[in-house]
Amino acid sequence: MAISACKGGWEIECLTSPVSVVHAGAVFRTTGIRSSLLLRRMTWQTVKSGKCYGAVEKGRQKSPRSLCIQTQTSPDALSSEKTLELARYKTKCENQSGFILRLKQLLSCGNTKLEALTVVIQHLLSEREEALKQHKTLSQELVNLRGELVTASTTCEKLEKARNELQIAYEGFVQKLNQQHQTDLTELENRLKEFYTGECEKLQNIYIEEAEKYQSQLQEQFDNLNAAHETSKLEIEASHSEKVELLKKAYETSLSEIKKSHEMEKKSLEDLLYEKQESLEKQINDLKSENDALNEKLKSEEEKRISREKASLKNPQIMYLEQELESLKAVLEIKNEKLHQQDVKLMKMEKLVDNNTALLDKLKRFQQENEELKARMDKHMAISRQLSTEQAVLQESLEKESKVNKRLSMENEELLWKLHNGDLCSPKRSPTSSAIPFQSPRSSGSFSSPSVSPR
Repeated sequence: MAISACKGGWEIECLTSPVSVVHAGAVFRTTGIRSSLLLRRMTWQTVKSGKCYGAVEKGRQKSPRSLCIQTQTSPDALSSEKTLELARYKTKCENQSGFILRLKQLLSCGNTKLEALTVVIQHLLSEREEALKQHKTLSQELVNLRGELVTASTTCEKLEKARNELQIAYEGFVQKLNQQHQTDLTELENRLKEFYTGECEKLQNIYIEEAEKYQSQLQEQFDNLNAAHETSKLEIEASHSEKVELLKKAYETSLSEIKKSHEMEKKSLEDLLYEKQESLEKQINDLKSENDALNEKLKSEEEKRISREKASLKNPQIMYLEQELESLKAVLEIKNEKLHQQDVKLMKMEKLVDNNTALLDKLKRFQQENEELKARMDKHMAISRQLSTEQAVLQESLEKESKVNKRLSMENEELLWKLHNGDLCSPKRSPTSSAIPFQSPRSSGSFSSPSVSPR
C-alpha cells in the first residue's frame, strides 16, 4: 500500500483487489493487501506546525523586552513606534490564529483519514477470508459434480439398453394387436351389414306409411292454400278496382273544379277588359268634345279679332298695338290650353300604364295557375298510369303464384309416384353410409308443407 498527500486529502494505493473509499473529503485508492504506510509526511507537517507555533511564542516573549528598551528613547518616537508595532502584532496574531485553525483542521482530517484506512484494511481482510471460503466450497462442489457425472453416465448406458429391449417388445406387441384389430374389423363389418339391412327394410316400411300420411296432409294444406289464395286474389282485385274507381272519381271531380275555376277567371278577365275598353272609349269621346269646344272658341276669337280690326282701321298704330296684344293673348291662351291638355294626357297615360301593368300581372298570375293546373292534370294521369301498371304487376304475380302452385302439385305427384315405386330408399347401401344415424320422418322437416304467402 502507498499513501500520497494531495490537496484536501490523502491517496492510499494498494497492489491488489481495488477498493475506493470516500470519507470526509479523503480519497483512498487501495490496490492490494501488502501495504507500506508512508506517514512521514504527516509527522513532518505536525513538526512544522509545532515549529511555527514555537516561533510565535518566542515572538511574544521577545516583544516586552523590545518595548522596555524603546521606552528609554524619546516619547514621540515611542508613541509612533508603538502604534506601528501594535498594528504589526495584530496582523501577526490574526495570521497565527488562522494558521492555528488550519493546523487543527489538518489534525482532524488526519484522524479521519487514519480511521478510514483502518476500515478499508479490515474490509479487505474480510473479503479475502470470504474469497478463500468460497474457493474451498467451489472445489468441493466440483469434486462432487465429477462423481455425479460418472454415476449419471453409467445410468444412461443402462437406460439405453433397457429402452432397446422395450422397443423390441413393443414392436412385437403392436404386430399382434394389428392382427387382432383386423380380425375384429371384419367381424364387425359382417354384423353391421346384417343389422343395417334389417333396419333399412323396417325404416322403408315406416317411411312409406309416414309418406302416405304426409301426402294426405299436404293435399289438405294445398287445398286450403288454393282457397285462401283465391279469396285473397278476389279481395285484392276488389280493393284494387275500388281504389281505381275512387281515384277516377277524384280525378274527374278535380278536373271539373279546375275547369270551372278556369272558366270563371276567364269570364272575370273578359268583363274587366270590356269595362276597360268602355272607359277608354268614354275618355276618347270626352277628349274629342273638348277639342271641338276649343276649336269653336278659336273661331269666335278670330271673328272678334276681325271685327276689332274693322273697327280700328281709323288709327293704324292703335290697331297695330291692339292686334299685337290680341295675338299675344291668343298665343298665351293657346299655349295654356296646350299645356293643360298635355297635363291631362299625361295623367291619362299614367293611369293607362298602371292599368296595363296590373293587367299584365294578372295575366302572368293566371298563366302560372294554368300551368299548375296542367301539372296537376299530368300528375293525375301519371298516378292513373302507375295504378294500371301496379294492377298489371299484381295480375302477373297472381299468375306466377298459380304456376308455382301447379308446379308444387306436380312435384308432390312425382314424389308420391316415387314413394309407391320404392325409388327413394334402396336396401343396397354401403355399411359406411348406413352407419349415419337415421332420423325419423316425424322429426325431419323434409316433407314440410311449402308456405305460399299470397301477396
